[in-house]
Amino acid sequence: MGILTDAFGKLFGVIWDSMVWLFGGLIDIFQPVIDILTVFWQLFFDISRAILYLIYMIGVLAVLLFQVLFEAGAILWSVVVGFAQTLSSLFYSPLGSSGHGYSEMITRIFDALEPLQIDVIAYILSFALWFITAVSAQKLISSIRVGGS
Repeated sequence: MGILTDAFGKLFGVIWDSMVWLFGGLIDIFQPVIDILTVFWQLFFDISRAILYLIYMIGVLAVLLFQVLFEAGAILWSVVVGFAQTLSSLFYSPLGSSGHGYSEMITRIFDALEPLQIDVIAYILSFALWFITAVSAQKLISSIRVGGS
């Protein structure tokens, strides 16, 4: 190598070593500050993530609770509607049929059994059966607790 390249190599070597020493010293001086800022921002992001996750899970819980209450209300409403329809259908008229081929035969059977008054007993038993079913369904719905126990 030449004298000129050797001189520039040594000059840039000294400049490089001084910059490494200067920036290495600055990094050593500011490293605790950088570590503190890093820990602070990491803590800030972790806390904000935890709060957002908590809000998300509260929303999920609210949706599930609404679905459970909506389904329980739908079941209770169907029981009430069925109970009301049963109460409204206590009067049976065999003459008002849907037009199938057995309506004349059923009319004759009811006319023949009318002196025995079995239809009244059937109505009472039907009402009692539906009443017991409605009460049991309401007890079952009211006994449902969160968690399945």
